[in-house]
Amino acid sequence: MKLDILCIGNAIIDVFALLDRDMLDSIGLSKPVQHIEHEKIIEILSLLPEFTTSAGGGSANVAKIAAMLGLDTGFAGAIGSVRNVPDHFAALFEQEEHDAGVSTFLAQKDAPTGICLVLQGSEGETYIAASPAAASLLSTDDIPKETVQAARVIVIDGYILEQEALVRYIMQLATEYGTVVALDLGSTAIATQQAGNIAAYCRDYPLILFMNEEEAGAFYHALNPVDNNEESELEEEGSFFEKKDMLTPQLYDFFKKQTAHDIFPLIAIKLGPKGALVFANGAVYREEALAVIPLETTGAGDAFCAAFLAAWIRDKSLAECISLGNKVASHVLDVPGTHIDRQKLSQFAKTLSSAKGHASSAPL
Repeated sequence: MKLDILCIGNAIIDVFALLDRDMLDSIGLSKPVQHIEHEKIIEILSLLPEFTTSAGGGSANVAKIAAMLGLDTGFAGAIGSVRNVPDHFAALFEQEEHDAGVSTFLAQKDAPTGICLVLQGSEGETYIAASPAAASLLSTDDIPKETVQAARVIVIDGYILEQEALVRYIMQLATEYGTVVALDLGSTAIATQQAGNIAAYCRDYPLILFMNEEEAGAFYHALNPVDNNEESELEEEGSFFEKKDMLTPQLYDFFKKQTAHDIFPLIAIKLGPKGALVFANGAVYREEALAVIPLETTGAGDAFCAAFLAAWIRDKSLAECISLGNKVASHVLDVPGTHIDRQKLSQFAKTLSSAKGHASSAPL
């Protein structure tokens, strides 16, 4: 079995609900983003008047979108089971991945399937509460070696980076089989806490690294601590990416140097409505995005990764890879999670049928 992309990471069901202020207050979530016990997740679900579910987890989202773009795609992760039978949410996850055209390699664990609540308030506020549960029990024994060998690109979910032994095992397998690894950081906390390991992965493995602008800033500062005076000056300037060229000189030079010595690492920085930048071979490539008023932003970054990799695998130029990533991500903003209509991606899938070499990209 040959695969274009094998995605490895958390198998989670995302639950989306729109609530009024009183309902949000009654649920009692104390932080905008937090982990809570699975029992509390189930309690909250019982209180929701209505909600929408979607197979989630960063790499699972990448798998779905990539499959709908016509790639041969697989996903490996861990789901919950009861007496060796996948539980209700595991069945939902597996069915949705299969419906998108994804081949699944799911290890059953003696724990509930992971759930992530995305609760939007009527005043625009959003609370995210997650219980990874079975998803966090993924181990080296659950990684199918022959499937890694069959894949052209392995996509690793940033949320499993704290499982260093597992991540290095996957990367070493990929290197042994001549497979490229793609990694999406997923959060500023991960970018900060795992900066040293991420930098080492960039040096040691053929890596395509995805991050958003906040994660890029966090990653840079974790590797390049600044004193209080310099930090204050940077804060007064605002976002690291607000200037016309999107980067402060420090960050611009940093990412150029990180990519100057070889074809890898290739570093893509997602800028939301401002498009994206890619650093490769010491040069920078940029494509703008059309401004879109989002219904919900969950999964948009994953859609960018899926479309970028789909184009990259099909030998499109880096400019085309970024452009397709921007366009597909904008479609995900119209739906909760990655519940995108396959027909909306059909035209994009057709554009991947003709090939161009990467050399056709023109850096800035």
